[in-house]
Amino acid sequence: MGVRRARVSLKIVGCLVDLATGKTLSMGFVENPQIIHGEDVVSRITFSANHADKLQTLQRLLVEGINSVLSYNCAQVGVHPKDVYEVTVVGNTAMHHFFLGINPKYVAISPFTPALKRSMNVKAKELGINICPEGNVHVLPIIAGFVGADAVADLLASGIHESEELSLLLDIGTNTEVFVGNSEDILSCSCASGPAFEGGNVKHGMKAVTGAIERLSITSDYEVEYTTIDNEAPRGLCGSAMIDVLAELFKLGVINKRGRFNTNIKTSRLRRANDGLEFVLVWKKQSGTGLDITITQKDIGNLQLAKAAIFAGCSILMNKKNVELEEIDGLLVAGSFGNYINPENAKLIGLVPDVPTEKIRFVGNTALSGAKMSLISEDAREAAEELSRKVRYIELASDPEFHKEFADATFIPHKDINRLARTLKKLKLK
Repeated sequence: MGVRRARVSLKIVGCLVDLATGKTLSMGFVENPQIIHGEDVVSRITFSANHADKLQTLQRLLVEGINSVLSYNCAQVGVHPKDVYEVTVVGNTAMHHFFLGINPKYVAISPFTPALKRSMNVKAKELGINICPEGNVHVLPIIAGFVGADAVADLLASGIHESEELSLLLDIGTNTEVFVGNSEDILSCSCASGPAFEGGNVKHGMKAVTGAIERLSITSDYEVEYTTIDNEAPRGLCGSAMIDVLAELFKLGVINKRGRFNTNIKTSRLRRANDGLEFVLVWKKQSGTGLDITITQKDIGNLQLAKAAIFAGCSILMNKKNVELEEIDGLLVAGSFGNYINPENAKLIGLVPDVPTEKIRFVGNTALSGAKMSLISEDAREAAEELSRKVRYIELASDPEFHKEFADATFIPHKDINRLARTLKKLKLK
């Protein structure tokens, strides 16, 4: 049996919507109170797997978090929570199960089988949601153990299931959901891409909050230029800047296609630390932490693993559908992370396939948008149910091509000589 890593669920986000007009009245979020029992869902599944009382604890904490967001949103516009009559909920499969009080233990164990796939309608009073007691809570359906209701909402909001154009949709996170298809057929998979692009497993990685470097470039004489969130002194790197760092170091020859530092580079920024080579991005005099902000050899390795998992997922789905790169009409990147990615750099490091930049679209928080669509439209709910049944899921861990695809994709941009040659030609590198 295999055990699968799962998306970190650290935030509960919600918006208050006028059902008559569809207008969003307010939006808020809280940190997921479940994290006291584990920052990732696999830890929480393990915590609750064989203990009904612990499962109830996780459900109660989740409901408390949702009620907190509800109270905040209502207070923002002077609405009493009891005057709210309908709620829609989306989340990854484990969170879906936690919310409904269903034991999700098999989601974390191969073959990663969910206990329930279909949508659910439950009275608010039965779940403890503090809206009108007789109000309805609609929970969207799921596709597979690691393609949850949030991914169904992604599809709804993107509209690829209604289009004749062939699209590649990515929702990048600790688990990255990938979809390839159109109105005729959609294939899906989930890539265990790890937390690197969300700030984890990177020495100076952080979430996209105040002080995080969000964009970065390096000049030919190795000077680093950057912008930070809220223009505060830099405290670390968020995911979009990590993509820039890999791309810039590769373009300048500071790292090679294997991600290894070139020790022949003459700059004081490349130095040997206790745990190996590192490149200084921000000197401590300019940082907001009083420490040098660096990218280490280990950090680069973790970022290579993350981007390789995503690229391998894209490659395998395209192969399964017998789709060539030139046939992709649009590459859609979902989630707030995508809004700040430099698409050229994302292609350069081999994070996403090398489609023309004009075909890349950043579509925002489609999980929230899809939830809102399902809140105000019965047609959207029916479409979600149909997607849950019809989207074909590929389990990467059991695919015979995955390990080779993954290993090849760890190179920058890729081990395939043709892909590498195209990239080097663009950069005029040898």
